[in-house]
Amino acid sequence: MTDVRIPLFPLHVVLFPGASLPLHVFEPRYRTMMADVLGPENAPHPEPAFGIACIREGYEVGAHAETHEIGCFAAVESIRRNPDGTMNLLIRGTSRFRISARPPDDPYPRAEVEPLEEPLGPATGEAIRIAIAALDRYVGVVARLSNREARTAALPDDPVDASYKAAALLAVPVQVLQELLESPTASDRLARAAAIARREAGLLETIGPPAAQPRIDARSLN
Repeated sequence: MTDVRIPLFPLHVVLFPGASLPLHVFEPRYRTMMADVLGPENAPHPEPAFGIACIREGYEVGAHAETHEIGCFAAVESIRRNPDGTMNLLIRGTSRFRISARPPDDPYPRAEVEPLEEPLGPATGEAIRIAIAALDRYVGVVARLSNREARTAALPDDPVDASYKAAALLAVPVQVLQELLESPTASDRLARAAAIARREAGLLETIGPPAAQPRIDARSLN
């Protein structure tokens, strides 16, 4: 596939295809980025989009941040412009990309990216079944420890969609989520998510609840 240049939003967050993310934009360089992404209010771009990449080294605010190579395209679903010039967006991940180059952050971060395909891998039906069983246990343990009503971990029938939904249900360190995003196939991602869910459920039952709850949607500031 041919590389494309996109605006890039480095965050300490992993965005999965299909997952939503509320985003508060306040830093001047990202206001400039969003002005270009969204277009003028009287003639907005019909499909505003940019890229999210998880920060490997650095910070969200201020200087240049090094990111992981694989990130996610983000579509803008809703916009609220505030009187002080900041804005609140709701974005949704659409598909993955691999960064091939990072030009200077002038006037804001950008990247040359290659869109990635989504191989299914072997035995996806069985992989979904195993992931649902593991996630049901994990979600049930978290619900019990946090005094919430238990729910089932329903996954879509599509293996790729199911793999990303399974990954997004896990409240685990960002590095683990990044590894799930980078999984080479949907069946591999489902298998990894199931293994993590089983491990985390066992730990929760042994040592008690973590500080965070299962991750479905993330929230970040720029």
